[in-house]
Amino acid sequence: MNVLLVAVGATFGAYFRNELTAVSKKAKIDFPWMTLCINILGSFILGLVSARIADKRLLLLLGTGLCGGFTTFGTFNFELSQLWFQKKYLRCFVYFCSSYIFGILGFIIGVTL
Repeated sequence: MNVLLVAVGATFGAYFRNELTAVSKKAKIDFPWMTLCINILGSFILGLVSARIADKRLLLLLGTGLCGGFTTFGTFNFELSQLWFQKKYLRCFVYFCSSYIFGILGFIIGVTL
């Protein structure tokens, strides 16, 4: 049952991430803003969920599943390396720092709320 909860949550999380990413690709933005925003929002939601929900199954559905499927470390690393290989070192550094700083802040704010 736990695996099914995680799978259902991850399915919805990945779907939402894909839809949001498609919007940013159409806009042809030269910085991975959408992945940054998705990861910050996912960190915030994970903090909120982990602080407010005691039910283990609901945590598996929303925390591990939904937030895990929504946020993406793989895409983050891919986009980060693309900026590096394109010799956009300042953008690479800003993306790296802002992802970690605002991701952690998003989580802390979610827990606090």
